[in-house]
Amino acid sequence: MKKVAIIPYVNKPRVPEITRRLVDWLNQRKIAITVPIDEAAGLGLSEFGVPDNELFDGADLAVALGGDGTALRAVRLMGEQTVPMVGVNLGEMGFLMWVMPENLESALERIHAGDFHVDERHMLNARVNAAGGRAIDRLALNDVLIGREEFGRLVKLDVFVNNELFCRYAADGVVLATPTGSTAYSLSAGGPIIAPTTEAYVLTPICPHSLNNRSLVFNHRDKVTIKPVLTEAGAKVGVSIDGIALEGLGDVGDIEITLAEHRCKFVSLNGPGFYQALSEKLKKWLNLT
Repeated sequence: MKKVAIIPYVNKPRVPEITRRLVDWLNQRKIAITVPIDEAAGLGLSEFGVPDNELFDGADLAVALGGDGTALRAVRLMGEQTVPMVGVNLGEMGFLMWVMPENLESALERIHAGDFHVDERHMLNARVNAAGGRAIDRLALNDVLIGREEFGRLVKLDVFVNNELFCRYAADGVVLATPTGSTAYSLSAGGPIIAPTTEAYVLTPICPHSLNNRSLVFNHRDKVTIKPVLTEAGAKVGVSIDGIALEGLGDVGDIEITLAEHRCKFVSLNGPGFYQALSEKLKKWLNLT
């Protein structure tokens, strides 16, 4: 390794301690470091602070310190760059964070020695046709949420698959999720769990006003188009990408979703496999351990 980008979630109690251990390990090996400016200042690491658009320039590795939300932020900052990322789990479930704090240095030694492989995760490409003829393109590692701006209000959405009308959902909204995101909001809404390497994505209605509305899984070549059907004056549709709402959309037209060619890369150190890790996390959810 020659350069490492660090993305810490500074509000986690142990982050300053873990970040300092990481920085000390990298400094001892003369590996260059970058940290987002605000986080660097908050952690007393201003000498490593850089603007977000320079964070991953020339980096061999990204290290996210926090929970899954921190990993999602790192992916968002990364855009279409393809820097392998490793997550240090300081959160609760941590579906994207596989390194525990007590194993930080040993994990870094293995990565530095090249003793790892890279898992590629599928992403969604969302094109939102907004007011004024604007087309806004975003990548999502977890999911795209479409619903009314007013929380909990019914919205009607026509869903087209490969340009043919599939159905009209009357619901609080719909969530379209990657295999990675299938264990997040989509799962809470009743969607299926999909193994991360599957070339597919899923649409799950949120609180549908029907007993026969179920999730729909698409293959990697399918294009889904969502057309809002607004019957109330002044009603607006909102769109959220990986938990971050798009602002200033105005009147939203079609939202086009496809499985993106771009993929996010995660460092794998041959820890527990997906099904073993899933089993452990589901037991925690069910309070069986």
